[in-house]
Amino acid sequence: MAFPSLRLSLAAALMLGCPGSIVAADFPADPLAWPPVTSTNKPWTRWWWLGSAVDKKNLTRQLEDFARTGLGGVEICPIYGAKGAEDRFLKFLSPAWMEALGHTTTEAKRLGLGVDMTTGTGWPFGGPQVTPDMASVGLKWIRQEATGGTPFKIDLPQGKVVCLHAYPESGEAVDLMESTHEGKSGWQPPAGKWTVLGLVAHSPVQQVKRAAPGGEGNVLDPFSATAMERYLGRFDEAFGNFAAPMPRAQFHDSFEYYAAEWTPAFFDSFVKARGYDLRDQLPAFSGQGDPDTVSRVRADYRETLGELHLAYLKRWHDWAKSHGGITRNQAHGSPGNLLDHYAVSEIPETEIFKHVEEGQIPMMRMAASAAHAKGNNLVSAEAFTWLDEHFQVTPEELKEAADFVFLSGVNHLFFHGIPYSPEDARWPGWLFYASTHMGPNGGLWRDLPAFTAYIQRCQSILQEGRPSQDVLIYYPIHDIWHGNQEKLPLFTLHNQDTWLAPTRFYQTAMELWNNGITHSFASGDMLSDATVLDGKIVLGGHAYGALVLPGVKRMTPETLARITDLVRQGARLVVQEALPAEVPGFHRKRERGAELSAIAEKLKTQATLIPPGGSIVSALSPLVRRETMTASGLRFVRRAHDQGYHYFIVNRGNETFDGPLPLSVPFKSAAILDPWNPGHTVTVPGNEGSVPVRLEPGESVVIRTFTDRIVEGKAWTAAPPGAREVTIGGPWKIDFIEGGPSLPPPSGDLPPGTWTKLPGAADFSGTARYTTTFQAPQDVTDDCLLDLGKVANTARVFLNGEALGISWCAPHHIRPGRALRPGENLLEIEVTNLAANRIADLDRRKVPWKQFHEINFVNIDYKLFDAAGWPAFDSGLLGPVRLMVPLPP
Repeated sequence: MAFPSLRLSLAAALMLGCPGSIVAADFPADPLAWPPVTSTNKPWTRWWWLGSAVDKKNLTRQLEDFARTGLGGVEICPIYGAKGAEDRFLKFLSPAWMEALGHTTTEAKRLGLGVDMTTGTGWPFGGPQVTPDMASVGLKWIRQEATGGTPFKIDLPQGKVVCLHAYPESGEAVDLMESTHEGKSGWQPPAGKWTVLGLVAHSPVQQVKRAAPGGEGNVLDPFSATAMERYLGRFDEAFGNFAAPMPRAQFHDSFEYYAAEWTPAFFDSFVKARGYDLRDQLPAFSGQGDPDTVSRVRADYRETLGELHLAYLKRWHDWAKSHGGITRNQAHGSPGNLLDHYAVSEIPETEIFKHVEEGQIPMMRMAASAAHAKGNNLVSAEAFTWLDEHFQVTPEELKEAADFVFLSGVNHLFFHGIPYSPEDARWPGWLFYASTHMGPNGGLWRDLPAFTAYIQRCQSILQEGRPSQDVLIYYPIHDIWHGNQEKLPLFTLHNQDTWLAPTRFYQTAMELWNNGITHSFASGDMLSDATVLDGKIVLGGHAYGALVLPGVKRMTPETLARITDLVRQGARLVVQEALPAEVPGFHRKRERGAELSAIAEKLKTQATLIPPGGSIVSALSPLVRRETMTASGLRFVRRAHDQGYHYFIVNRGNETFDGPLPLSVPFKSAAILDPWNPGHTVTVPGNEGSVPVRLEPGESVVIRTFTDRIVEGKAWTAAPPGAREVTIGGPWKIDFIEGGPSLPPPSGDLPPGTWTKLPGAADFSGTARYTTTFQAPQDVTDDCLLDLGKVANTARVFLNGEALGISWCAPHHIRPGRALRPGENLLEIEVTNLAANRIADLDRRKVPWKQFHEINFVNIDYKLFDAAGWPAFDSGLLGPVRLMVPLPP
């Protein structure tokens, strides 16, 4: 096997990348240690500059807060401003704005933070420099009947007529463009019945959403690289004398160029790309005639727009690169091949929105697949967007969501997000309308360092080494383009149930996911870069044991010929249902179809064919590895490092997993690392091919295997068969130490329970200290466990004056270690709740805290936010609190 040389070539390739952005982290010198901490493996945050009403003092203050809290960087996104702060607004890209940016990048460098920025304000790209001729363009149809001998009259829609043809019941069409003037047509129809079809392009069709001052204006044409080049001229001018550190990356939000369906150069681009003139197939484009022709012509239109948007993104990327930067791009939402659009950037970015469910995994894995195909390391995600209602998102929800994006291949997480808020802003400060608010005054900030540290450790592992994916699945975009939608389909996260979930591609990806077979996706263009080594397909420096065609119906002869070449070199091909039998598009479909059939005929004897209803898992089992842990509800990411493999494992099931965890890779020894407790690492021998773990539902763990090495450290020992419970029932004293609207009076002689029932505490949001003493038995050991029971919402624990740490989410277990002593012990628990109760109090008292321009502040259903009817959410130490003393073996 030639894998050692493959690893060396990959390492060399990564060394040529952008430092700190796409390069994998170094393996720690200590095999039982976590990788070195970098700003990139810490979580970053989107940082909304409301009205760009920023000043140097507050910029520095907030950046220092970010650094102390464990963030690694920010993405600046200027948006609309707060009412009453208009005199502070800075116009986007003005000298004052650029000075603020320079102060930010300079201070961030001092603090070890990174800085990205949106190439615009709000979203999508656009602004005052976007004149109507470079703005996004909509498309309207003209459909009208005409009768010979009757004067034809038509009131044309507003816009520019780009084609207008009359079609008789039989015979040649008539071009009416020369008879159309000033919005009317003077054509006299000859005898017979006629159908008049035409297209009207109208622009502009959209204004920048949530624009910041100086960023208002038309949305840019997303299908014009020329428009992009002109758009970027304003940035060239603004950065002309910029002396501060440049931002690391430019960011492009998801494709939300709504109603954009055209571009002025479309007809010429279409002829060049597709080989015929769309105007010659206007009836089919409108949906008339042979359904197969309709499907093909519309697919050609969609493919052409996809290619034009790809050129648009490349022009933006090349501009950023020319200024020494890289790009992050959210490709989802575009009408094109998402894999190729994600792959334009060094850091492709996905996102989660509202809910978290495993059915989203194939869509989310596209960003990671693009990075894998290009040999890039980082995959980012906009995380926690509308995860729940404002101020109600719990730490448990955040932890579940973070783990979920990690499982999708993400290793560079961005909070969504934290608004810039000046020190003099009245509580709750300046806010952005979409949750989740991760900053101060949101209820999560005080104990957030525990969560950022968890993310940092997980990402340090997920950025180290290389992805270990066994199967490459071809993404059949042409089958999707040939769908029966009349409008231009946009491939968003929100509508994937209509365009992605029904496909065999999606079903295959989910079957492999559920059966523990690792995989990535590849487009036809990506396969053109693939090679074969020792029977494995190598793409982006990663080796795959098999290529799967998941019920693909349409493919270009060029792509199938490339696959045939890979198979000829030794690659293994698995075909579900049948090899593709149709070519996409309309031009020369018979000739191209015959070429495709000839290639397929030669290939079918060399492929593993799975008939309809057959098992893809059974077909792949002789070729690739399978991780059987998924049958127990465990989900994982596996990455290769120079001495073995890393596993990041999450229990997404409903039952506790407790026992040997079989791994598909051979290993001589393994280390079990707890990302919540960096010093808690144990080792196990690999002679049984499994690692013993215990994972409660929602818990996660990192396992590091060593292929040819025995590592020495604290040996794993079996947990005692049970534990003796020592109830810590109080009485408890509670002191409110931080928060508002005011500090309730202290209370004593209490059992655990919500503090909302105490005098003056129903509307309180902040931190309270619970204090009690308890008697520990004489036989306590370092292996005892403090179980806090239910906590609303986070807890800092102190035992006998020693800080034990922060418990961020359930299960709220803390190891007291040597701080625990026989006899009397002093236990102090500082509990912080969410901000919901205090926000509800403001709305009940009709305090005008929602004072923002444009959309102002809305709830999760985009209706006016009003928390006055919220109940009092449980807060505090709810318990029961217990000391778990292990029984002797």
